Amino acid sequence: MFTKALTIFCVAAISFLVMECSALLQKAPWRELPDRVLIGYGSNIDRVRTAVHDGVNVVIWAFLDVVAAPSCSTALKNQLSQEGAMPNQTTIATSLNLTAVQALVEELDETGYDHVFHLVSFGGWNGPHLDPKLSAVDWYLGFRQHVGHLFHGLDWDLEGNDKLTSPYNLFTTECLDKMVSISRMAKADGYVVSMAPPQSYLDILGRSCFSRLVNLSDPKRQWHTQFSYFGANVYAYLLAKSSESVDLISIQFYESYSRAAEAVKRNGVSPSKYLEHYVTNLVKSDLMHYVDFSKDTELDMPGSFIAVPLSKLVFGFANGWALHDTEKNFFATIDEVQEAWNTLETNHHLPRGFMFWTIDEEGKNGVNMAKGLSRILNGAKPRERPLESA
Repeated sequence: MFTKALTIFCVAAISFLVMECSALLQKAPWRELPDRVLIGYGSNIDRVRTAVHDGVNVVIWAFLDVVAAPSCSTALKNQLSQEGAMPNQTTIATSLNLTAVQALVEELDETGYDHVFHLVSFGGWNGPHLDPKLSAVDWYLGFRQHVGHLFHGLDWDLEGNDKLTSPYNLFTTECLDKMVSISRMAKADGYVVSMAPPQSYLDILGRSCFSRLVNLSDPKRQWHTQFSYFGANVYAYLLAKSSESVDLISIQFYESYSRAAEAVKRNGVSPSKYLEHYVTNLVKSDLMHYVDFSKDTELDMPGSFIAVPLSKLVFGFANGWALHDTEKNFFATIDEVQEAWNTLETNHHLPRGFMFWTIDEEGKNGVNMAKGLSRILNGAKPRERPLESA
């Protein structure tokens, strides 16, 4: 019974691939990335529509995974080969209703929102890392085949797992190298590539050490030293290997017990001042962040400076779900963001824009990030580009 069902699945998959072979080469229509980005992560169709109407111009749909398809029998493979077909190597796993997503994208395109980018995110907290059964090429071809016609790019949001012993609390070198290769292929094909590291995963102005583990504690912080889910610059590897392939770097200031949260909730720094200092100190460091890769013997890499140009830097905020949090998450009001933005604009040090998590919780506790952040960006001057190499 199982063998028969598997055979039917394989035949159906191959039939789809043969009938839609041209779709493998299709991709979403090219459009120019906005000068100032307002990124929102979401999955709820109606809320995404509202967020776009409120000013979001980059929607990142969460989440999707490309995985190896179940194997067909040798006999079936031989039969398909004789018929000039090849077995489908991949399938996708997602809770997104992709039919509804496509309908919304088409609706928005037809009603004056054809400038909006739609990316799809991979990973998420407690989410999977890249399927070890697939090569980077097979993974990328799977992305192109299944959803490359729908999305304008991809977003890396691979993170850790609640279970400290989970294998997903370690980024294997294979996974990191595949992320690099996929980013290069996607960029070469005209897709946008973004990343959204929790603040410790790209610890700008923090530690220079590197680890592929993301279940670390940090006793040097002397604040919530028992917390065991920090990273140590793991996303710096992607930038060290292929910074030219990454368009946007959204820093999750709302990471649990992040440096941003520590500065505000332990040290008494206002959110606006923290944002100002973050950018000002990065500029003083020539928009570079030093990371010591040399301690990881599997990488065989020396320490190096990672470029973090303002043209790629995006502030990542929580919306209303974090409003009443006492210590765990950094939260900035629209007024506090506006204050920081005004100062940075005066100093000609504006980042590329803003990101928030999550569209699906817009309006909670009376907070609407899309409307508020959009007002800030709509008043911004055109983006300047000094010191924006790499």
